[in-house]
Amino acid sequence: MQQLNGLDALFAHNERQHAPMHIAALMVYTPKTVKHKKFRLQEVRGSIEQRLSLSAIFRRRLLTVAYNLDQPYWLEDINFKLDNHIKSHELSAKATDQDFEHFLAELHAQPMNMQRPLWEAHIINGMDCLPGYAKGSFGLYMKVHHAALDGVSGTDILAALHGLKPRAFNAAATTDTWQGETPPSNWSVARKAYINNLRKPLELIQQARQLMPMLRKERDAEPRDHAAPVSWQKSPFNARIDAQRNVLLVRFDFARLRAIRRHYPHTTVNHVILCIVGGALRNYLIAQNKLPSNSLASVIPVNIRSRDQDNCGNAISMLIGNLRTDIEDPLQRLLAVRDGANSAKKLSDNIGRSTLSNVCRALPSSVEAGVLRALSALAYWPGGVAMPACTFVSNVPGPPVPLYFNDAKLVDMLGLGLIMDHVGLFHVVMSYNGVMTLSVLSSPKTLHEPELYRRCLLESFAALDNSVKSAATTN
Repeated sequence: MQQLNGLDALFAHNERQHAPMHIAALMVYTPKTVKHKKFRLQEVRGSIEQRLSLSAIFRRRLLTVAYNLDQPYWLEDINFKLDNHIKSHELSAKATDQDFEHFLAELHAQPMNMQRPLWEAHIINGMDCLPGYAKGSFGLYMKVHHAALDGVSGTDILAALHGLKPRAFNAAATTDTWQGETPPSNWSVARKAYINNLRKPLELIQQARQLMPMLRKERDAEPRDHAAPVSWQKSPFNARIDAQRNVLLVRFDFARLRAIRRHYPHTTVNHVILCIVGGALRNYLIAQNKLPSNSLASVIPVNIRSRDQDNCGNAISMLIGNLRTDIEDPLQRLLAVRDGANSAKKLSDNIGRSTLSNVCRALPSSVEAGVLRALSALAYWPGGVAMPACTFVSNVPGPPVPLYFNDAKLVDMLGLGLIMDHVGLFHVVMSYNGVMTLSVLSSPKTLHEPELYRRCLLESFAALDNSVKSAATTN
């Protein structure tokens, strides 16, 4: 039995029926041999069964503490049944790309059973009806609760499920020494909660003593790189969400993204993506007549996992990056976004990238849960509540080489994030084998015209790409 740290517990406490806290990945495969969907289900089930020992997430469930007196625990689920976590679906023969996006949105909107290990695998047959996929192609949509892992550790686990060369599925049984756990007594859990609640106020005071001098130093420092400060804003995306989801999938030419990055020094592909998102939000809000005078910003998750850490749980920090929605010119916006992101990175480095994790670890569980409930309740406030960011933009590097799931070649890979009250828009950028896909998750209450936003993303990329080509020709 292992207790969740404060950051992992934050996602567990924030679970809502209309805002489930899971993330997901979709993999599309082209098999060497086309198989009937029943045989495909058996093969995928057998392959996952053989790989259950690769990660602890597969067979442990949450054990919550009554009244949130302490953080939850991970408990090896003595009642674990693999068939509860694997499901099969069939796309219509006439399905379009938009139909598939709606199907993904419905899958992603469904909360998981919090009394079981927090993952699901969905086999999607009939993917060959969509443009670009060969005959027999199938999808594997896997979702995992964010309390169990973050995006980077998720790609590590997905990579472990694959190989660099195709090989036929071997149904031979594997040796597995795993055993379930009997839940502890209420007395032992209460005793541990009592001890933790005595210790945590002291830890919180210690964290505050370490953090306050650094914050005062940053407050008094000169502005960096002429970067515009992040301002608190009310936008259509900072509202209460509903239980429905919208999914948009947009492909970008990875070679052109790298070419844009090379146009200016100290610029990364992530800066380019932030610039594209900033331009798209600007054009979308202009069309809605809702563009605020000050620039909107994004939360940017940053991986801080060390090599000696295991591949479970969360090891992330958060930056606030200015999207410069107040700048029309794409090249000027790219420079401003780069400067703002670099400034936010320096601030995070000075304060400490582990500060968020340390503070969450020191917070009493009841305080953490109470703050999250209060924030969710504030979403009902008339006119909304001003927030420092309107969206998430997460860049998750995927494998740069082709992978195989048994004899099936992985031909496409993308990720999906999560949304919550006050931040109802999430962008995930995932690369695989030279292809980059941007997925956009939203609620109908926060993104009223998804197709308009799709066009805005494509137009923002085209405008930036054309500006770089023009500037290169002029020089």
